[in-house]
Amino acid sequence: MNREEKSQLVASLQSNLVGSAFVAVIHYRGMSDKQLYDLRVALKSRGCNMKIAKNTLVKVALKQTELEVLTPHLSGPTAVLYSQDPVALAKVISDMAKQVEFLKIKIAFFNKSLMDEVAIKDLAKLGSIEEVRASFLGLLSAKQANFVRLLTAPEKGLAANKTN
Repeated sequence: MNREEKSQLVASLQSNLVGSAFVAVIHYRGMSDKQLYDLRVALKSRGCNMKIAKNTLVKVALKQTELEVLTPHLSGPTAVLYSQDPVALAKVISDMAKQVEFLKIKIAFFNKSLMDEVAIKDLAKLGSIEEVRASFLGLLSAKQANFVRLLTAPEKGLAANKTN
């Protein structure tokens, strides 16, 4: 990789990471190619991304950004995962960590603070944005249906009493 390609990679990586709501660093030593492929597929299906690059290039990309606090954790074979939906990414990471013993969750950056493995797994227990929206819409429609039923109940009762 020549110097120009490296600078393009650093610029692309920086824009992707800084523009993401949730950034995680994982350790993948020992994972097979099939396991890495399955991780990528699971991430893509949930709208998340993963980048494996040299740690020095990632450190350059993170320099002078709020994500610079992640640089001490970039050692060994690391992958950087990022997404706009923190819960979806946390779910994918924690699910894969259960299936693949070699995948180690190092650290994550969310809401201007660092999160450890326990906090990431706790975040994964929450509902994703789509699940919360669906639940909210279900609650709204149930309340509306109940309200309409209450409004029409006296009329039905009155009509039933007149026919008797």
